[in-house]
Amino acid sequence: MTQLKLASIALALIGLVAMPQAQAHAVINEGTAEAGTFSFITLRITHGCGSSSTTQIRMKIPDGVIRVSAKFMESWTVEKRMRTLEEPYKDEAGNLVTETVDEIIWSGGSLPDGYYGEFQVRALMPDEPGRVLWFKTIQDCEQGTIRWIEVPTRDGQSPYELKEPSPFVRLVEQPHGDDHR
Repeated sequence: MTQLKLASIALALIGLVAMPQAQAHAVINEGTAEAGTFSFITLRITHGCGSSSTTQIRMKIPDGVIRVSAKFMESWTVEKRMRTLEEPYKDEAGNLVTETVDEIIWSGGSLPDGYYGEFQVRALMPDEPGRVLWFKTIQDCEQGTIRWIEVPTRDGQSPYELKEPSPFVRLVEQPHGDDHR
């Protein structure tokens, strides 16, 4: 092969390897969470809308994720919107729990374009190893909105093929003997 062909192939391979990071602008840092345990989910927003600052983040909590609390962030207000559970459960104190957090909204702050911000929640993950949880997120800016809500629609499709992929986490099995509840 000529040096030109080798250089072209090398550049194409580098592009394929770098593609997921280049396209994912709202991601969950951890990537995985242990099924059936409390986990920290850190949403990372890596840019604004064009050159406009981010002013609000709305994260939809997937079905099956319960006991959700958001980390306090100075200069931001946190609002939790609730939904009724299809199947209520009893907590450790024996109280019947009939609702859970449906959406968390961070607002009132400003995340300038060119900087990244991290928005964190702690929640009890469903005990379903292998399941992918999609934390659909809407990023509102001073001018514009980005809807990080796309999920793969066909078998084998990578979320990184999508224009505005939803942040996600894959549930993995707990190591034997661990119980983080």
